[in-house]
Amino acid sequence: MVEQIAEDYPDRFAALSMHVNGDGFDTPWGQDRLDSFYGIPGAVPTFMVDALWNCQSPGDYRYYVEQQLASPTDMTLELSGSPVGGATWDITARLCHEGSGSRPIRLFTAAALDGYPNPPRHSTNVLRQNAFETDLAIAGGACETVTTRITFDPESMAATSDIVIIAWAQKPAATAPTTVYQAAVMRWPFPAGSQLTTIEIEPADATVAVGGTVGFTAQGKDQHGAEYPLVNPVWSLGTGSGGGTFDPGTGTTTTFTATAVGTRQLLCSEGGVTGGAIVTITAAPRLATIEIEPADASVAVGGTVAFTATGRDQYGDEFPLGAPVWTIDGDGDGTFEPATGAATTFTASYPGSATVRCTDGAVVGSTGLEITGDAPRLATITVSPASATIRVGDSLALSATGTDQYGRAIALADPVWRVEGVGAGTLEPAGGSAATTFTATAVGSVSVICSDDGVEGSAAVTITAAGLPAPRKVTRRVAP
Repeated sequence: MVEQIAEDYPDRFAALSMHVNGDGFDTPWGQDRLDSFYGIPGAVPTFMVDALWNCQSPGDYRYYVEQQLASPTDMTLELSGSPVGGATWDITARLCHEGSGSRPIRLFTAAALDGYPNPPRHSTNVLRQNAFETDLAIAGGACETVTTRITFDPESMAATSDIVIIAWAQKPAATAPTTVYQAAVMRWPFPAGSQLTTIEIEPADATVAVGGTVGFTAQGKDQHGAEYPLVNPVWSLGTGSGGGTFDPGTGTTTTFTATAVGTRQLLCSEGGVTGGAIVTITAAPRLATIEIEPADASVAVGGTVAFTATGRDQYGDEFPLGAPVWTIDGDGDGTFEPATGAATTFTASYPGSATVRCTDGAVVGSTGLEITGDAPRLATITVSPASATIRVGDSLALSATGTDQYGRAIALADPVWRVEGVGAGTLEPAGGSAATTFTATAVGSVSVICSDDGVEGSAAVTITAAGLPAPRKVTRRVAP
């Protein structure tokens, strides 16, 4: 039955037969065959196909085989062979993952022989040596190549026309059954593997202005003119004049951005094979500078200044701005309304020297701005936590932060801590630090105050007695 299925599906199914310990192949089915073939009394013959095993009847074989043949797969497996010398060959398996995400793979490569032993009975694809095993991971859309060196035994070399290579890529597992993603069969004489011989680029000729972009796509072809998947081709500039950049610099598609006038060859290379295209780069006006008016302005805190930006190309002519963005950096600060566009209004909020910038793409224009106003000074002190409840003998960590009259954080110069209210406690340290520890010594409600340069902030602390409250005496009521 298995051999009949193989005949029915010559290009899609191959049974791998195993004769254990070199005997049992000519024993009729029955207990004697079980004992001699497997060497285990009472064993059950096993038929395994892509994660299914122990099929008990011949009818099951065909059902499960056809069921798996109907299941789609997103992996391809191609086999080829190269002679090394004598009975030794390099067997190359090319695995391609057409799905997404990385997938772990366990690849087996087995050398088998038809018609062995002689005279044969069940002797299709008889395993002649242990299957070679390789673990790898294949990224989505990528291909991996695994080469296995096999030296065929004398029996195989005496009947080379019966040599069969069977390879299968499966989900890694310590024991069967497991999922087989793809399999391949190669018979003698081994075909030379499909090889990348040419790379074609589309478009083959393109014209683009300086600053403009054009997309290119590379396609690999094998020695037979069939499409050959590129794995990680690299883009570069060849001979000629003019210049530009690639984004990305690797992959089957890229975007070329022209940077200099001329006619230049574009190259795409992988594995020693290179394809080319020609790009003609013409001169074109582009944004080169941004001018801002007014220049070097001055404004007081709370005041406003109207700014306008004008773009100019490399020749000094006016050039329309696309999406300019306004920013400011330096000691002074403020806000822009709107933050984008060729015109904006700036409202000053913090004194100091600053630089106003207008950015459009990679082009930046700038001007100086002086914002006048009172020097920053301590305006408020905030103590954290703002409130807390502790018991006599407990401690509480407190910290103070200062802000200036403009709402910005400002360092405390010489903070001093004190306690006011009903209740008592100690502070450690009591000064010179923005942080202190309050230890309660008497029940009550107090304010822990931090002061610096005439500015104060406080936290409310409730102090309760230490330990649990005393039990309340209950008098039993007697009914009249």
